[in-house]
Amino acid sequence: MRVLYAIPRYGAQFMGNETHGQVVREIRQRGVTMDVLSFTTRDGGGGPAGWGPGFGDEDVYRHLHSANLPLRMASRLTSPWLHYDHVVSMLVGLLHVTSERRYDLLHIEGAYPLGAVAALTQPRHRTPYIVTTTGGDLFTLPAQNYGYGQYRVPRWLIGLALRRAAWVRANSSLSLRLAAQYGADQQRATVLPVSIGDDCYPPSTIDLETFRQASRAALAAEHGWGERPVVMVVGRLFNLKAQELLIEALPTLHAAGILAQAVIVGPSRVDPERGDYRAFLERIAAEQGVTDFCTFTGSVPNHSINRYLAAADLLAVPSRIEGLNRVVIEAAAVGTPSIVSDGAGAAELVAHYGCGLIVPRGRVDALAHALSAVLGSPRAMQQLRAATQTLAEQQRAASVAAQLIAIYDRVLYPTTL
Repeated sequence: MRVLYAIPRYGAQFMGNETHGQVVREIRQRGVTMDVLSFTTRDGGGGPAGWGPGFGDEDVYRHLHSANLPLRMASRLTSPWLHYDHVVSMLVGLLHVTSERRYDLLHIEGAYPLGAVAALTQPRHRTPYIVTTTGGDLFTLPAQNYGYGQYRVPRWLIGLALRRAAWVRANSSLSLRLAAQYGADQQRATVLPVSIGDDCYPPSTIDLETFRQASRAALAAEHGWGERPVVMVVGRLFNLKAQELLIEALPTLHAAGILAQAVIVGPSRVDPERGDYRAFLERIAAEQGVTDFCTFTGSVPNHSINRYLAAADLLAVPSRIEGLNRVVIEAAAVGTPSIVSDGAGAAELVAHYGCGLIVPRGRVDALAHALSAVLGSPRAMQQLRAATQTLAEQQRAASVAAQLIAIYDRVLYPTTL
């Protein structure tokens, strides 16, 4: 079996991209030949153009965006309609690789733009393809200026990509429901959450509890948390993540005698209505009288995220809507349970593995009650922490790779299964 894995960018220089490389390695170790198609820019943002190495011994073809004047002109002319600069360039890159090497299957990362590119070029390459969709590539949220689905032409192309796909791999049931709204056949679809990288777990030389204690001691000293319980949110600061709900829950926790510290990790984005989102969150903290109980770290290097998650007593995911939220799995890898809104795709993982609690989205009172119930009960905390490890083990690259190969087999050999 020879598979081409197509992804917009692929390399160690991209945050969290090692996860994709680890899955590719595991797939190749199981006897599948897998090449990678990714893309680069004229200033080398993505690596040198042409065939080259990847994270291991996989062959990676990096197609150069805007390599010549016709491609640059095509990008400029189509961007207002496609709402993505390099769709034509991606189309040329996919056709080039599939004409140079024959593949049994294409594995496409994202319904848009690469899923659309695979669908548009299928009459030429005639290769079945599967699409991995995350939910975020399917959102239609014009009020937040979020999601390609808010635009007419991309919305039509997403539907084409999902209808023509031989299979759809959705990272959550929420993502699968969104894909069905675009016309994806749910009989040819699988929910398979993403893997997390090896660096999300404690180092193999340190046991979990020692790693947690060391991380907590170091970061508490650095940020001045003292002995306070720590509740953490991790991700870009913007409306859909709803970090303000955690801040607004603090007074209720404090009134119950739980002097929790909210730690908000991630870079800020500009919101159409609220401006700089970190500044908005800081105003909320001041209004609630909890400024001294809120830590804003800004961006944290990817290799340090597991230390922050290990230092937390709980992870809070109060999202209004989200395809999955990988950080729930990353937190589980270091033994930290989660309190998740029912708007996040990860809620189904929390429910299945019992490694946290689920609250209604947008409900500060429910979030505060759940946080209080766990932080105020050592027994509940111990039970939830124990359950995190089962989830974490299921989402290692080796497990996800094996399940992806099962999908490949279903597409290519349907009569033998």
